[in-house]
Amino acid sequence: MGTTALFTTCFTGDCHVARTTTKETAAWCGFDLSTTGLALGVRSRSGTEAYVHMKIRGATRWHGQPAFKLELVPKMILSLLRSLEQNGWQFHKTALSFAVRQHDMVLLDQRGQLLMPALSWQCNAATDQVEQLRAAGVERKVGRIEPRFILPKLTWALSEEPAMRRKLAQVMTTGDWIAERLTGKDRLSSSDAISNGLLDQQTKKLAESALRKGKLNPKWFPRVVQSGRNVGRVSARRSDDVEAGWAEVRSILAGSQVIASLGDNHATGVGCGLAEKDYGTIVISAGTSGTINRVCPPKVELAGEAACFEFYKDRMLLLMLADCCSWYDGFIGTDAARYSDQLQKLNVLASKADLSNIRRVLPGEGTGFCPPNWKSLTMGEKVASVQASIMLELLLLTKTMLAEAPDAGTVKRFVLTGGLSQSRFFQQVFSAGVEYLVPGATAEISARKGPLRFQTAAYGGLLNAMRAKESGASDRLCPTRSAADPSARSEAFFIYFFRACGL
Repeated sequence: MGTTALFTTCFTGDCHVARTTTKETAAWCGFDLSTTGLALGVRSRSGTEAYVHMKIRGATRWHGQPAFKLELVPKMILSLLRSLEQNGWQFHKTALSFAVRQHDMVLLDQRGQLLMPALSWQCNAATDQVEQLRAAGVERKVGRIEPRFILPKLTWALSEEPAMRRKLAQVMTTGDWIAERLTGKDRLSSSDAISNGLLDQQTKKLAESALRKGKLNPKWFPRVVQSGRNVGRVSARRSDDVEAGWAEVRSILAGSQVIASLGDNHATGVGCGLAEKDYGTIVISAGTSGTINRVCPPKVELAGEAACFEFYKDRMLLLMLADCCSWYDGFIGTDAARYSDQLQKLNVLASKADLSNIRRVLPGEGTGFCPPNWKSLTMGEKVASVQASIMLELLLLTKTMLAEAPDAGTVKRFVLTGGLSQSRFFQQVFSAGVEYLVPGATAEISARKGPLRFQTAAYGGLLNAMRAKESGASDRLCPTRSAADPSARSEAFFIYFFRACGL
């Protein structure tokens, strides 16, 4: 993976800074704009990496629905860029890309000004519009639609403020809007557009018939660009800035190449090490939320249990465990607060626990729903019970994923990533579960190092920026190694635990 810079962390306001000890040029940048923050990962040609992040700004509501004031985005980007500059990084002919929370909706007038805050994925007000669009048969072209998608959300927003229809000139996603502010070129990236009901699932062209059935004007939408393709170069000089801060951002990034953005789920899959045409791998990420990802050919018949996203010319399937590391953090706060800064010690306690005393814990507030004898368990047994229960939930989702696309080929490899993968005990439960579900399949863990090790969305954006010139970057920069194997005795306990809990 190249050399990783020595770095320390400090805080400038709420910006988390990676301080490098050498002067470096960022050859590639990956931004991650989420509901909670903006992050930036950079990599030099020599392999040095750094990571900065800050809390989100501009969260608001529009007609009672969650939204974001995008006027603050350039100031946030500028803050991260300056933090890196102050810590030894520079930008010259950089390739950059954004991963953005999916389903953000941006509306612009004729002058390019924002007409309203960007409605986020948390806006699910368009339930009536979804039913109307389904009744009109639009799902035959655009696939299953949900209230959070731009297609129904736009119809809902215009019904809330009909006068806005006369002013509306352009509709795009937040990632596309950022690319336009940097390059002057308005495009609609297929990664996010196809998961918003805006594109024909087969051709990836604008679904004009579906838009008209929603009483929307197809001319509002920019030309579609395939995710991972070049949008244009950052232009230092523009006279049409309508939000403060963009001129300074473009001055730093002048001449840099902007690569079409990815939706955050697509980016996370890339950052976890998924590759195109690798139909034999399932990636399990035990992060704040747990995810099960698999790539499959675009025309394979699906069971319909998994969410489906674009993955360049393939599809990416996703199943999610909302409570994963957040569940573990709740356990620590409730039952193991004195170990909050000694997580490795908890992992050691789990590895030494009496496995005959492992109990299933169900997700919930704090530790979760515990067995009646919970207080009588040792700390190691509690840690082991929670970690084993989290892995059980992930394996139950993995079993569903195995049945999702049976014609996509045989799964031969499972890769575990995310914060909990650092626990040897958690790895052993994973290895036993993989062998139980698919005998003979390999159980591997991410071998990435450095400040971007677990920042999968930002890393996916960075790999997307590399894609134009290094199509095999994901294979090279997402190394793996074998996960820890349990002893025969431990495996017997794990298999009993799985079977008793319905795996």
